[in-house]
Amino acid sequence: MSPDEESGSADALSRVHLLLGAAAAAPSDADMLELGLSQAIAATGAGSAVLGTLRDRSTLDLAMVTEGGGRISRCGALRVGPRYPLTDAIARERPVWLSSAAEIAAAYPTAGGLWGRAFAAVPVMVRGVPMGAIGVIHDEGGHLFTAAQRTCLRAVADICALVMAYRQAVGVDRPMPPLGHRYAAHEAGR
Repeated sequence: MSPDEESGSADALSRVHLLLGAAAAAPSDADMLELGLSQAIAATGAGSAVLGTLRDRSTLDLAMVTEGGGRISRCGALRVGPRYPLTDAIARERPVWLSSAAEIAAAYPTAGGLWGRAFAAVPVMVRGVPMGAIGVIHDEGGHLFTAAQRTCLRAVADICALVMAYRQAVGVDRPMPPLGHRYAAHEAGR
């Protein structure tokens, strides 16, 4: 393993450790998911990250956070299926790694420019059942996802799955609280 790979692995491990520590401190579900997306951005150098949670078997509700702790907001919904990399990761139940705009266009020709110049999507699985997916978007240029970054993104997806599994176990049947809930309340003057 090269020094750069060792450094990347150590960084990914420290980010996962941070997330596990936060989960142990029992923040709200939304806070935990926001932190997960922020760590996914930091671990990969992405410009933004997205979390899709399944509303039902065919609809994925989306929320996004941008680099630097920017505004976290809902950003629409997509139909699950092979048309987009994020929804395809759910349909196939496996990660999608796209390192260039050309790869994105070749794999998803009808998806448009929504997915940046490099994109990774990892399904969030609870007991073998897809509950959603996380994705990171590189807008500035191509990006080859290293083994350490892939491991970190899978770990973030697994931690998101733990939050969702907990909600199921305690009988919380409503959709995940919106990411950025604190910001929305603040902007509304509350």
